[in-house]
Amino acid sequence: MPDILVYQIIAQSIEQIPTTAKTMDEATLQTGHGIYSVFRLYPGTRVLRLDHHLSRMRRSAEALDTPFPLSNEWLREATRSAVEQAGIDLPRIRLTVPFSNPESVIVAIEPFNPPSAGVTAEGVRVALCQGRRERPTAKDSRFIETRSQLKANHANVYELLLVDKGYILEGASSNFYAILEGRLHTANTGMLEGIARSIVLSVAPAILPVELTPVHIDQLPQVTEAMITSASRGVLPVVEIDGNPLGNGKPGSFTDKIRSAYDALVEQELETL
Repeated sequence: MPDILVYQIIAQSIEQIPTTAKTMDEATLQTGHGIYSVFRLYPGTRVLRLDHHLSRMRRSAEALDTPFPLSNEWLREATRSAVEQAGIDLPRIRLTVPFSNPESVIVAIEPFNPPSAGVTAEGVRVALCQGRRERPTAKDSRFIETRSQLKANHANVYELLLVDKGYILEGASSNFYAILEGRLHTANTGMLEGIARSIVLSVAPAILPVELTPVHIDQLPQVTEAMITSASRGVLPVVEIDGNPLGNGKPGSFTDKIRSAYDALVEQELETL
């Protein structure tokens, strides 16, 4: 079986597209750019906030002034058809509505590989990188090429943090949060609003105060904890930035509490695809 299964769906017709892709990004580069979103399925063919993903795609199209004629209901059914045909128990899915044919959707499917227990327990190391999305409110797959170029120079870190005018806006494929003086900081503009971020912002105020302002790189020595989030990976602690440990170099208690609250809310909100 190929590493990635890719399907194109137009109207009621589904066709598998042969690719040589080894990753989701390669599949997108081979099949064409467009508005996209990435999510995973949970046991029982359940999904988290799918309508949020689809509505964000529609908002992205509006921001780019590109057509997006497909309804959430049609996209959900198209996803279901592709998942059934792929036959992968716990898939990770990328939906792309191509710029060249917005009446269709490309569904790329691969087995979901969750972060290892070691990554969750020990945290991840990240690096700073100058840059930002050209259209931060749009989930535009053309950013994949920019991200690939940035990552080529930072092969030994888990994630890159995008910095603009000294402020950390987001990760290259995640949202970023830092705990500074007992408050959770995360950018509110200049970044893509992730689905996982919306859940964190729902649960975090019960744990510690939240400031919707990014941290400046000059404040990093005072940051005691940090984390990144994405719809596929959930909450992951960050223990080192640019080779400098945060706090005691281990995941902190606030991050653990946020992750537990996040996981609990996810379990409550899962729905059948």
